[in-house]
Amino acid sequence: MKKKRNGSVWLCCLVILPLLLLLVPSALAQDVVDTLTLTRPPIVGPSPVTENFILTVPPVIPPPAAPNPPVAVVILLTGGTGRIGLTPPVPPAVNGTLSVNSSNFLTRSRWLFGGYNFVVITLDAASDYLLMPPNYLMFHQGDPQHISDVEQVIQFARATFAGLPVWLVGTSRGTAGAFVAAMAGPPTGPDGLVFSSSINGNTPPLDPDSLFSATLSSITVPVLIVNDAGNTCPGTLPTGDPAVKKALTGSPVVEIKNVAASTLLPLTDNCDPLSSHGYFGKEPHAVEVIAEWIISH
Repeated sequence: MKKKRNGSVWLCCLVILPLLLLLVPSALAQDVVDTLTLTRPPIVGPSPVTENFILTVPPVIPPPAAPNPPVAVVILLTGGTGRIGLTPPVPPAVNGTLSVNSSNFLTRSRWLFGGYNFVVITLDAASDYLLMPPNYLMFHQGDPQHISDVEQVIQFARATFAGLPVWLVGTSRGTAGAFVAAMAGPPTGPDGLVFSSSINGNTPPLDPDSLFSATLSSITVPVLIVNDAGNTCPGTLPTGDPAVKKALTGSPVVEIKNVAASTLLPLTDNCDPLSSHGYFGKEPHAVEVIAEWIISH
């Protein structure tokens, strides 16, 4: 796939950066905006279609501490409209100013995932979907175009971080992982899946973004299903998760884990991020449950 200039410069930095960090007393995680040029025609708008994302790389610990190479790549698929309000750098600048306007559970928790020594890729919606307000990616998780976008990000991750397993972690309407994994296993598809507070309704008329809109029986990788015990958002309730597990007949291992509800006052309604649906007040524990499961599988 063709890589834009800022991406190619960043690939060079990935080679040089660890050597430079050995010369300084400490190193912070790198949180950089990057862009892929996708190999498909646009649904609307101009060519080429691009995919912006935040690339968060764990710090390289200098001597005398033991080296800590990353253990996996996690690609975060946000819910709602899939739009995280990301402002990428303006070419020819490489890094620019990172600006994110999203309260989504996964977007705001990306540093927590980095703390478990994961390389973290937080996706925005592709450029043509960003021209489709107000829903953007809502109701389009199973589109062939979106499936292709996620597959191309997986290939970017495998090429850039060779040898690391690649997992898709989705929340709420971020269910594209189910559609991608049902189409192909690794290396085209992911090595594993995590669904958190996902659309799990299976009553007609079926939500296009429901996990049941994908062919769950075709998924052949490990799957973790996570929910918040306090989640009261219709169509994503913890009571709907056992049916998802039952439908994942081709997966070698499927497990359901629930996070205890927070005592914080919700700051949004029960289907928006700053509530139990979005693990508000329970982010560290929710990420711990997800990260430890990924590491152990």
